[in-house]
Amino acid sequence: MLPRRPRDPLQAVRRRSQELKLQVDSLLSESQLKGALEPNKSRDIYQRCIQLKQAIDENKNVLQKLSKADESAPVGNYNQRKEEERNFLDNLTQQLQELALTTSREHTTEYAVFFPPFLSFR
Repeated sequence: MLPRRPRDPLQAVRRRSQELKLQVDSLLSESQLKGALEPNKSRDIYQRCIQLKQAIDENKNVLQKLSKADESAPVGNYNQRKEEERNFLDNLTQQLQELALTTSREHTTEYAVFFPPFLSFR
């Protein structure tokens, strides 16, 4: 059996972005469930927002460092695809920011004790 050819870097970033989108969608759905705003549950959702944001930032950093020369085969509209991917990741960040702000508003006094302000999203 032949060894699997490594994915092209841009394709790998896009695949990771799709995985992150599934996680963000799952978290958004979970936040809509009854009881999601109970203190323990909302703290968990908030913490997961932070973790997902960090993963998205890592993927953005990888994307930013990519160049057309990194690809093993020619990629048409490389810069456009890279820009679309950055916009996609920015959109995921925006969704997480809105969820984190909504969650933190529900329990502002509790979050003042347990979590620092969510400034890293800005």
